[in-house]
Amino acid sequence: MNNRFKYNPFSGILEDDIEKILVPKFNLDNIVSKINNSDSLNIEFLGKQGRGKTTHLIYLQKQMTEYPIFLLNSSSTITDIINDKASIVFIDSIHHLNIFDRIRLFKIKEKVIYTTHLSRKLDCFLARKDNYSIKFKGIDKEILREVLNKRLQLASYKKKKQETFTENEIKLLIQKFGDNYRGIINYLYEKYQ
Repeated sequence: MNNRFKYNPFSGILEDDIEKILVPKFNLDNIVSKINNSDSLNIEFLGKQGRGKTTHLIYLQKQMTEYPIFLLNSSSTITDIINDKASIVFIDSIHHLNIFDRIRLFKIKEKVIYTTHLSRKLDCFLARKDNYSIKFKGIDKEILREVLNKRLQLASYKKKKQETFTENEIKLLIQKFGDNYRGIINYLYEKYQ
């Protein structure tokens, strides 16, 4: 890495910096209003791995910090989520819970906002819960360019705009990685290392 940056612009982002680099896939005010004004609702962030679901989930939860977020892995159980007194919960990687636990969770919690690779509409239906799906598919070259340039700016020693990605560089990244944001970020991490 060179001396233009405080750190690799494509390394992991601190939760406090997500708002500085993210170009949201949804209107934040509309989603917060939907959560606050519905009686019973699940919202799923649906898409393949590496499309930005977790980043958007963390971003949304940071606007509603009174509600907890649970980042699940293969050893996670439903116990901590059920025992939490909050009526609204944010869950990353809900697929780590089995279908019976998901249905139970959907019945117990008033609202669940979660990430998933496969739609959980059937689980919601079985729990008699409305489901709203936000799809994370496709890529917009101008949004990608803005996100990457924001990362460069955030890591830069200089506060004035300096280095940016060209339209051709963005086009080549999309040709190589499609809509896999994580693949693009990992590739650029190595390039800037």
